[in-house]
This record gives sequence, structure tokens and C-alpha cells, in this order.
Amino acid sequence: MAKARCSWLKERSSGGSEGVIDAQNPYGQYARSDYDVKRRLSIDAVWDIPGFRNGIAGAITKGWTASPVVILQSGLPFTVYTSGSYPDGDYNADGFGFDVPNVPAFGNHVSSSRSQFIKGIFSASDFPAPAPGVQGNLGRNTYEGPGLANVNFSLRRAFGFPLFGEKASLQIRGEILNLFNRVNLTNPVSDLNSGFFGRSTNRPVRNCQDGSWLRGVIFGSQTRRRKRRHPASAHFRLLWCAPGCLF
Repeated sequence: MAKARCSWLKERSSGGSEGVIDAQNPYGQYARSDYDVKRRLSIDAVWDIPGFRNGIAGAITKGWTASPVVILQSGLPFTVYTSGSYPDGDYNADGFGFDVPNVPAFGNHVSSSRSQFIKGIFSASDFPAPAPGVQGNLGRNTYEGPGLANVNFSLRRAFGFPLFGEKASLQIRGEILNLFNRVNLTNPVSDLNSGFFGRSTNRPVRNCQDGSWLRGVIFGSQTRRRKRRHPASAHFRLLWCAPGCLF
């Protein structure tokens, strides 16, 4: 069984988590929302692996369930700004340090590969400063960060555990986050005052974890007139991370 979801969205707002560009003109910040993901495709599936029919091979391969989850999406927007003080920053001298420069020669859109985001998609010298006392015209959330492509995978199997009751079972499960170890970059540093400006510096790593848990009916009670079962379930989960998978 598999499910796919695809979305094309456009979220806009007049404020974000970064700061205030112009305190006297908050509506001038109306642009893409910080969480605006234009395109997103997610696919999740559950596959009961048939395995071999008989013999040792059947005992080993039967009963396993694989569950992959695939997520593909475009990047999040970000704002190029300066946290400096007047006159090198705070261009309009309103006392707020979150000011934007003027639009650079290449405009307010740039297409870059992942390697370019690591090396730097632009430099601070690309962005001209406005005249003193004037706000820059670049605007908010004009550029888009790197997209995301991620595959998570889990494999599990349940075994009967009659020691704790007829319906008790022991489930063993393994999970791998970011199965193909793809480098999914975060948005680049967008503060003109930073030495890392224009570069994506955060890179998540692959993570593996194994676990097992026991669940099912442990005991029941009976009455004289008729048998009635009152199930009580016990659940415990043991998880451990495989250190060798953190890379």
C-alpha cells in the first residue's frame, strides 16, 4: 500500500521570525512567509514482504514489513539583511538593526546548485547600500534556499511471545533516517555582517536506530455467570542508536 501527496502552495505574510525591516512601514514587509514551501511531494508506503514459503528460509524471511517515506520539496525563502549599526547598517536610522540593502545587479532571484550553496551563492559586495537614512529596496524573503530530498526507511517484524499471553508479541524494528545519506543543506547565512555570508553551513547527518518492544495481553479475569476477559496490555520499548551510522 502506498500513498502520495503533492502540493503547490503560496503563503504570504507581512512579518517573520527575523525582525522588522521598517518599523514605520510594516506592510512593506508583505512577501513570502518564512515557512512557504512552493512545491512538496511526499510518498509513504507499507510493504509486507512475502518471503519464502517453507523451511529455514521461510522462517527467516516471512513476516517482515518495510515502510519507506520519501519527501521532496523546494527550498524555504530567506532575507538578505544587515545586523550592523548606522551608517554601515540600519540604513534608515530607525534604531532597528534588521535592514535590507538595494537590489544587486543580478536581481532578486538566483538559481544555485548544492555545491554553490556550500561555497557561497553570493558575496556581501554584491549588494549595494542605499543612501544614508533610506531603506533598501531589496525586500523580504526574496531568495530561496536549497531544496530537500529525503528518504527514511524502517523494517520491522513481530514474533509471538506466549510467555506473556496468547496475543503478546515482541516486535523488532530498525529505522534509518536519510537512507541515502544525502546532504540536505539549510538556508545560507544571510547577514551581510557575517563572515559566512552566502554559505550554507549546517548539514544534517544520517541517523540509524534499532529497537524492540513487547506488547499484548498479559492477563484477564473471569466471572461465574459467563466468561469475560478484561485485557491488560503492557508496553515497553528499548531503543539504541548505532554509532557507526552517524556519518
